Amino acid sequence: MKEHLVKSTIEADIATAWSLGATKTPLVGIIDELEALEFLGDKDQSGLRRCASVWRDRPSLLPVRSRARFHAAQIEGLLTALGDGIVKVDDLKSDAVGASAMLINAGNVATMLIAPRSDGDYRARADLRRALRRQARRSGEPHIAYRVSRMCGGDFVALSEDGMRPARLPKVLAQHCLSATASEPAAYPVAMARSLQLWLATPVDLADLFDGARTLLAQVDVWRRLQGKIADPSRLDDPIRGAELLAYGRLARIGVWRALDEGDLAVKQAALDLIAPRGRDPDHMRATVEWAVDLGRTVTDLP
Repeated sequence: MKEHLVKSTIEADIATAWSLGATKTPLVGIIDELEALEFLGDKDQSGLRRCASVWRDRPSLLPVRSRARFHAAQIEGLLTALGDGIVKVDDLKSDAVGASAMLINAGNVATMLIAPRSDGDYRARADLRRALRRQARRSGEPHIAYRVSRMCGGDFVALSEDGMRPARLPKVLAQHCLSATASEPAAYPVAMARSLQLWLATPVDLADLFDGARTLLAQVDVWRRLQGKIADPSRLDDPIRGAELLAYGRLARIGVWRALDEGDLAVKQAALDLIAPRGRDPDHMRATVEWAVDLGRTVTDLP
C-alpha cells in the first residue's frame, strides 16, 4: 500500500509539473555520476598528486545510489502518466525518458566502479549487486551470470550480501538540481525536460575520452614498474587507484553514452579492446565497462 501511494504521488507531481508548464522551467546544467569524477582533485597539481587526491576524494556511494533510484522513479511516474493519458506523448517527454535512463545507467555503473568509503557505502553497493544477481538469474544467460559474478567479486560474496541489512539511502530533493554547482551531479526531475533534452543532444567526444583513458592507463603501467624500484612502493598505491578510477570512469562513460554514428561504435569497441589484455587491473572494473557498453546499446540511435 505504501509503495502504491508513493507511485501515485510521483505520478501526480509529474502531471502537475507538466500542467503548470514544465517546458518553461529554467535550464540547468546536467552532470552525470561518471562525468563528475572529472572534477575530483586539482588539475593544476602534478598528475601523481591529482590522481592520489581523486582516490582520496572519491564520492560516497549512498547519494549516488539514491539519485539513480530517484531517476528510476521519475521515469516510472512519467511512463505511468503517459499510459494513463494524464499527459500527452511528445518528443520532449521521450527525450526526458531517454536522458533519465542514461543518468540511471551512469549512476549504477559508477556504483560498481567507485570503491566504498563506509559501511553505508558497502550496503548501497550490495543493494545494486543483489539486483544484478537477480537479473542474471532471470536472464538464464551464462555469459551474463559470468559478467555479474566478475563485477560483484565472485559468487562467494553473495553469501555476505544476502545477510547485509539494506542501505539507508539519503532522501533526494529534486530542488537541489537548481542549486547544484557545475561540477556536482544532482537529482533531475523529468519536469526539467528542456534541460534533459539539451543534455541528451549535446555531443560528447567519445574519441577524446578514449585518448584520455588510454593515457591514464599507460601512466598506471609506468607507476607499477616504478613500484618495484622504490623503497616504499605503497606511496604509489593511491595515485594508481585514482588513475584507474578516472580511466575506467571515462571508458564507462563511453559505454553508457548513446552512439550517434559508426565512429562512436568504433570507439566503444576500442574501449573494450583496450581493457581486454589488462589482467593486472581490477577485474570488476573491466567487467563493469563491458556492462556499460551493453547498457549504451539500449539508448543508441543506430539500428
